[in-house]
Amino acid sequence: MTGHRRRISLLVIAAMQSAPMTAWAQGTAQSAPPRTGAPPAGQAAPPPTPAWLSPRMEEARTRYSRGLKLFDEGNAVAARVEFERAYELAPSYRILYNIGLCYKKTNDYVEALKAFERYLLDGGDEVAEDRRAAVNKEIQDLRPNIATVTVTTNVPGATVSVDDVPVGQTPFSHKVLVNPGRRRISATKPGMFPATKSLVFAGSDAELVTLELVDLPKTADTSHEKVLPPVPWVAWGITGALAVGAGVVGVLALKANSDQNDTVNRQGATRSEIDDAHSKTKTLSVVADVLTASAVVAGGISLYLTLHKTEKSSTTARLTPGGVSIVGQF
Repeated sequence: MTGHRRRISLLVIAAMQSAPMTAWAQGTAQSAPPRTGAPPAGQAAPPPTPAWLSPRMEEARTRYSRGLKLFDEGNAVAARVEFERAYELAPSYRILYNIGLCYKKTNDYVEALKAFERYLLDGGDEVAEDRRAAVNKEIQDLRPNIATVTVTTNVPGATVSVDDVPVGQTPFSHKVLVNPGRRRISATKPGMFPATKSLVFAGSDAELVTLELVDLPKTADTSHEKVLPPVPWVAWGITGALAVGAGVVGVLALKANSDQNDTVNRQGATRSEIDDAHSKTKTLSVVADVLTASAVVAGGISLYLTLHKTEKSSTTARLTPGGVSIVGQF
């Protein structure tokens, strides 16, 4: 910073420190409620101080002073943060000049330009002519260092960012200002793939950047797909049990039939022994037939339940003396 700029900064500092509290927080002060009782004779009542405002203003002044110290120490980044915090607590156009100096010191010409322009706009007639001329000179020196970009997208309403900092939505009514160097310009919109370009800009460049956004693939609609119901394991379990039972009883029936033949052919067999053997064989044969038939019926029902395309099925299988009974909704 030149000696002339240094003197400007010192003048601003002096103005900020000597300015009354209401000068830096424009429009924030309010009158306190009137006090009761009359002041002592010969003395004027002191002006009321809004108690709720004092801590906020005190913090603003503290941060402003801290910012001055940090700037003098060469830490423009930390100084800018303190100045911006002071501005948030007690907005005053005077602080914008200091913020602009910090941005310029860190080579952020775009933000420095915005701060100086806002300083002149907000200050209006309160800015002296010589000060206005000096700030305009700062602005003129900054402009050649800034590039301008016209950003367009194939869809409206896309959010455009420069180095991941949003700068607006398309379509733009103005050009985007960017600092010199490599800049990442991107556009995003819900439901679409983002588009990004990385370009190198020099001061005073005027570029056109077109970003093409592509729709995201739509999620497949599975609402009309046919879904097979769960496999009815209980029904298949009963079918298997009946089939196994039919096989076991069938083997027993065959053995009983063989025993019956041996009894009939055995010399000296009584009529009672022959009748018992015949009755046993007949009983086992009937049971085997019933179990086999039940297994076939249960298997058919199980297959139907497995292949039938219904959303809901509720079945109950019961083993009865006459076979298998399956009750439910199909």
